[in-house]
Amino acid sequence: MKIRMFISIPVTDTSAIEPLGKELKVISNVRPSPLSQMHITLRFIGDIDDSKTKKVARCVADAASGIPPFEITIGGAGCFPNVKRPSVIWVGAEPGDVLADLSDRISENFKSANIRFDEKPFKSHITIGRCTGPADVGGFLDRHKGQALQTFLCDGICIMRSELGPSGAKHTVLERIPLQPVD
Repeated sequence: MKIRMFISIPVTDTSAIEPLGKELKVISNVRPSPLSQMHITLRFIGDIDDSKTKKVARCVADAASGIPPFEITIGGAGCFPNVKRPSVIWVGAEPGDVLADLSDRISENFKSANIRFDEKPFKSHITIGRCTGPADVGGFLDRHKGQALQTFLCDGICIMRSELGPSGAKHTVLERIPLQPVD
């Protein structure tokens, strides 16, 4: 059976993001993302046979090998593709170089294992809203540019299933790969 899959780092404490969602709610044509779905996508696979979940997990575990738990700071705000035609509103995540390296390692392992995935360049972010039409988000972005929101410990990577439905996507953890402290 085919399932929709992605690799992510969950944001379990969303208290610092919640006020931004409330702010986005009042902007025309902007739908805040559910707080329960806040995450940093390391790699999007898309549709894949569910029998390959263990193979995906081995690739991710191998990529995470030797990476101890580390702190992630989220903050700032931006949008894709640009402020004139926004479709996604996001907050950034640092250290971007560490997250990009982890994403690259996962990508290389997927290529070696012949697992197809979306090869768009990695951009370290958390999607906090989506635009359903033209939206004036410039003021929101200006208010939150460079603003640090919170820091949290990343101690694992999740392999996620995404089921699209009429009320949006439902995300389920298929497997969690813990990061191991280095002795």
